[in-house]
Amino acid sequence: MIKKRRHRRVLTFIWPVAAVLLVGCAGPLTQWQAATSLVSKASSFAPSVLENERVAVLSAEVSLTSEGFSHQVSRSLGAALEQRKRPIKVLLPYETLSLINEAGLAVEYQDMVSGYSRTGILHRPVLEKIGRSLDANYVFQPTLVMFSQSSSGRLSFFGLRLSQTRISILRLTMQLWDTRTGKILWESTGEATLADEDVRESRIPFEEIAQHLWARMLDDLWK
Repeated sequence: MIKKRRHRRVLTFIWPVAAVLLVGCAGPLTQWQAATSLVSKASSFAPSVLENERVAVLSAEVSLTSEGFSHQVSRSLGAALEQRKRPIKVLLPYETLSLINEAGLAVEYQDMVSGYSRTGILHRPVLEKIGRSLDANYVFQPTLVMFSQSSSGRLSFFGLRLSQTRISILRLTMQLWDTRTGKILWESTGEATLADEDVRESRIPFEEIAQHLWARMLDDLWK
């Protein structure tokens, strides 16, 4: 009788642990939801005009509380553009900034960016100079609107949290500008919600989430 009770206690302990280990081996359960919206599109604009053109990615516009994500936002957009394998030459953010600096336009670019933060306008005379220095008629201006992450425990055993749900919410805006005319040709916004449940403490990298959302938004551009 005593042996049976001990056997039951051992099973009571082993089964929850085994279940947790199986969940851990299975990896995270991820749910992804994304929505995009066309904000504006110039009547004369057709995506085909980008073919065989150099298109540059500018530094991302972010809020003061999100400055640490600026480079990641720009890099993730550049990566999403490259993965589309379209017949365009993508100038990645580091290439764009290097060429602007080499042309002696760093101060003017900084002033233009500061003005954009206040007015939402890329000043045409400076934008035109930058376009010539980049040999690019078109530039993408990315903006990080909001990013938040939260987590909560889902499964616990003897007071130890063994599984948690992490929720990431990301909102982005992207504009395509003509450097010759100072006109916004196309603008889109997107929002993504990513929920993943795992027994590990690792987080899905910000750039991976952003690149996924940029890809969805670019789908709309080339429809």
